[in-house]
This record gives sequence, structure tokens and C-alpha cells, in this order.
Amino acid sequence: MFKKYLENEQFNLQINRFFGKFNDSKIQECIENILPKLISTDAWYREWRKFAEESEANKNFELAAAAYEAGDFYLTENDSNKLHMYNKYIENVYKYYKEASFPIESFKIPYENSFMPAIRMTFNKNYSKTLLVHGGYDGYMEEIVPVMFLLKDSGYNLILFDGPGQGGALVNGLRFIHNWEKPVSTVLDYFHLKEASLLGISWGGYLCMRAAAFEKRIKKVICYDIFYRGLDTMFISKELKALEKMFASGEKDKVNTFALSKMKDDIDTSWKFNKGMEKTGTKNPYDFLKAIELHTLEGIENLIDQDVLLLAGDEDQYVPIEQMAILEKRLVNAKSITKKVFTRETGGEQHCQAGRVDLAYAEMNKFLTK
Repeated sequence: MFKKYLENEQFNLQINRFFGKFNDSKIQECIENILPKLISTDAWYREWRKFAEESEANKNFELAAAAYEAGDFYLTENDSNKLHMYNKYIENVYKYYKEASFPIESFKIPYENSFMPAIRMTFNKNYSKTLLVHGGYDGYMEEIVPVMFLLKDSGYNLILFDGPGQGGALVNGLRFIHNWEKPVSTVLDYFHLKEASLLGISWGGYLCMRAAAFEKRIKKVICYDIFYRGLDTMFISKELKALEKMFASGEKDKVNTFALSKMKDDIDTSWKFNKGMEKTGTKNPYDFLKAIELHTLEGIENLIDQDVLLLAGDEDQYVPIEQMAILEKRLVNAKSITKKVFTRETGGEQHCQAGRVDLAYAEMNKFLTK
């Protein structure tokens, strides 16, 4: 269940994301004691790092990993603590996976002058189908391994990967791109797959659809959640509507001045732009927005001819619910379209159904097995 820990929507969503799976009353009590101290992103980093180190010392590697990842969340690329937090996250998450005896294999898939990290999860050697899974704007593939067990009866074995601009691939120097068919094709080739289905999480809802438009070895596509244009999420808040008009008019100096001013005052805006510039390798807000402008399905919708599952929460703070109607109308050549909108009444109304991810995965199972 999605819990309201704090008034800050961004903080609240991330606490649910990283710690929602821990139901132990003692852990929840520790989190409750930390909440009053989360008054800034600096405090956010300090408190979660301290909690991570305490959890690691107590050999609670799953909790330590979650806390290290939380502490890493707002750190910028040039922060000297960022690499340490990432390394500690990876160290603890794989300690936990080893203890839990998760059926995973790790791979390094060559890509350009670097590599994309990948994980293969084999639920059943008799399964003949493969589901590729990737994230979106932030996070690491390791984060989603535990929840993937909700798909263990789907008839699919899984391959998770961090593509350019994501998780370990970004750490390796691979910047975010819009033409996602490139990394997907590389993964398919590496594992010698003649066909597969594809699940994209968060911003991955755009990326997986883009890949499906050009890579026909993809047979089914799951948008978890819907995502039509990258710019839509950048301008979703009322505070940034003026920025949208400036950007549309090509007023670079005004965009940069306005965005930098908002970044000083608003945690969510600061994170979006700092993370975006890091991912794309751009140096100012305007150039970042120009890079993200390429992330759109507009004009290529007719190329998507696979079975498509569209998932959405009607209180998603990042993705306008109106995108559902746009996709339904414009996916004119999709083999089939299945949609599910989650509400506060059903549960799952938040971004990627935070607090009730089981509902989303139940829909995925139905889609994959039909």
C-alpha cells in the first residue's frame, strides 16, 4: 500500500519505492525516526547513508542496498560520494541475492566502446519464451530483480539490462539515447534470440515502444507506464508551463535562466534537470531539453504492429493520464491493445503503481499468457 510519509511528493514517492517492500515493524519504526530529518537533499543523502551503513553492519544486506540506493538518488555526477554509494549499493544487493539464492546470471554485453550490464533470470528451463526488461529515467536493473518473481509463472524467462543512460551503463559512460532499438537489437543479437517480448518501466514506456517500432523480433510490448513524449513529463508541473512556451519559441537564454532559478527552489525540478543533463551529457537545461525532445512516439506510431499492453495510474505525478487516449487513437496498426488505468479506488494510482505493484504485474501476467 502506498504510504504518505511526507508532504514532499518526490520524497514520498521515493521512500515508497525504495522501502515499501519492508513490512517489518522495526524497520518501519527506523524509517519513521528518519523522516523529520529529511529537510533537504543533503540531509536525504546523509540520513540514508547512515541508515545503510548501520544496516550493512547488521548484515541486513537487502535493507542496506535499498538505503544506499536511496542515498544515491539526489547525488549529482560530480559529487565525490556518488561512485561510493553506487559501489556499496551493488556490493550489498549482490550479497543479498547470493544469500537469497536468486536464479540469476550476470553478463556484460559489448556496446560501442563500453558495455551494458545484464541479468538473466531462468525461472524454468522448459520455458521457451524470453521477456527483455529495462528501466527508464533512473534506477538500476538490480532494483527490480525481486519484483520480477511476480512473473515466474508467465511462461517467460527474463533478461534485464541497463541500456545507455541507465544504471550501470551510465556509470560505464554510455549516455541516454532516444533510438532504443539499438540497445534492444544488441541484446537480442548477444543472446541469439529470434524473438522476444519487451517490458519498459517508467520512461521505459516510451523506450520499449520506440524499440518495437523498428525491431520486429519484438512480439509483445508492455508499457509500464504509458509514455508518449519525454517533454510531457518535464513540463507536467504548473510551475514549468512558462518554461514550455519559452522552449517552444527557441529562447535558449530565457529557458536556462528560468530553469536554473526553479532548480534552486524546487527539489523535483532540480533532480529532473540535473539527472537529465548527467544522462545526456549536456551542459545546460536548454540543450538537455533539445536532447529529450527526440524522445517521442509522434510520427512512428503506425510502425508499432505488435500486441501492446498500456498501464497507467491516474494520479501519476510524472506522466499525464491524457497520454492514454493519444496512444489508443494513434496505435492504428497495433496487433492488439490492452489497457488498464489504476485509480485510488482500485489501488495503483501512483507512478508505476508504487505501493501496489502486484496489481500491475497481475495485468502483465494476463497479457503474457493469453
